[in-house]
Amino acid sequence: MAQASGNPNGVPESEGPLLKIQKIHENGGVYECRSQEEVPFLRVKKLSEKAVLPSRASPLSAGYDLSSATETKVPARGQALIPTDLSIAVPQGTYARVVKEKLCWPEARKPP
Repeated sequence: MAQASGNPNGVPESEGPLLKIQKIHENGGVYECRSQEEVPFLRVKKLSEKAVLPSRASPLSAGYDLSSATETKVPARGQALIPTDLSIAVPQGTYARVVKEKLCWPEARKPP
């Protein structure tokens, strides 16, 4: 957290860089706020050369997109486990869920 110091302007000095967080106004506009809060990071480890790191489609995306590590065919109305070749550590106090709305198993679409 920021602490006050003997700064002549009375502006507290921070211990590290401020995080830039984009938020959406009620009217749909986007603004950027700065926060000194510690943000938990998603830790990801590639288990093979074919693994693709998760990415966000846009800066305001709520989640990350995952990619398959192999070409996999899923039969019509079928089910399959798709390998990502990733190991993901979800930070304590956060929520993670992996779904593809139109392709996931019906049980996976239900809220917890």
